[in-house]
Amino acid sequence: MAVRLSVAHLSRPKVGEVENGDGVLVRTEGRYTLLAVVDALGHGPSAAQASREAFRCLSQVVLDTSVASMAEALHVALKQGRGAAAMLAVFDGHTLHCGGVGNVELRTVGTRVPVLPTPGILGQSFRSLRTLSTPLAPGDRLALFSDGLSFRVDLEQVRTQSPDMACAFLLERFGRTTDDATVLVADVEPS
Repeated sequence: MAVRLSVAHLSRPKVGEVENGDGVLVRTEGRYTLLAVVDALGHGPSAAQASREAFRCLSQVVLDTSVASMAEALHVALKQGRGAAAMLAVFDGHTLHCGGVGNVELRTVGTRVPVLPTPGILGQSFRSLRTLSTPLAPGDRLALFSDGLSFRVDLEQVRTQSPDMACAFLLERFGRTTDDATVLVADVEPS
């Protein structure tokens, strides 16, 4: 059975800042969809510049390569800047391939995706990326988020809400005013 993703995301800078060092990239190429949440170190203009560099790199990577290769490209692209944490997830229409570096999270409702972010900072240092691949099914929900949201995020509270409404609720309820904050919610739906 063919499935597709219904995706929404929200991001906001730290209270008192204008520029945001967090961000999201959702990109589809053929049957592949990349979901990426990037959290550049710190906040403000320098963090926003690092985030832009990350998205410039991710907008050019080939999506049918491994998540580990994408993380390595991102690591090289961020070498001259402040560095970032990132969660990268590629969905091929059936299987989710994912991995992260630093303080970013991927949580699910439905199919369990026990991805554990690799300690470190892209652009500075990190160990070999821990990746995971698992089939997804209609009804599954993914949430990727930066540490600008409390890690106490409870997806059951938004289980019946649309991805847009879920993002708004999670950012409002679990967002920290002391940091940039970003959340992406993706539902797996029949196509």
